[in-house]
Amino acid sequence: MAEPVDCLRCHAPMELGFIADRSYGEWVQEKWTPGQPQVHWWGLDPRKGAIPVITMRCARCGALQSYARPA
Repeated sequence: MAEPVDCLRCHAPMELGFIADRSYGEWVQEKWTPGQPQVHWWGLDPRKGAIPVITMRCARCGALQSYARPA
């Protein structure tokens, strides 16, 4: 997200970040996937159409806002 984002709660500027997910011994960026999760014995079944999630954090109140925008 190139444009600045203001907090929906207190209207202060937000800082860009992401939430890390643990996967097979590594850390990866959280992704949004359409539909219901398909769970198998080895875990969630990855699907096409997954979009990386960015999370903005308000430096004033600590609120988090997540966005999944396709590239």
